[in-house]
Amino acid sequence: MKNEKITAAMDLTALMAVEQIAEECGKTAEDVLCSLMESNVGKMLYDDSSKLWWDGPSAVADEYLREMNAK
Repeated sequence: MKNEKITAAMDLTALMAVEQIAEECGKTAEDVLCSLMESNVGKMLYDDSSKLWWDGPSAVADEYLREMNAK
């Protein structure tokens, strides 16, 4: 089980990435959050072995936008 502090850091990183993506794309935070959590990037963010959350919200947002543009 993940440490509560790590989970909180993952949640905060996700929230900040969602806000950045929503602002850049002109979408609602709710829409972006649902899409992010269903994406591969969302799964990676909450997989502690990937350490994606260490890179910060901008890196998560960039990875998510790359994934969405590749579809």
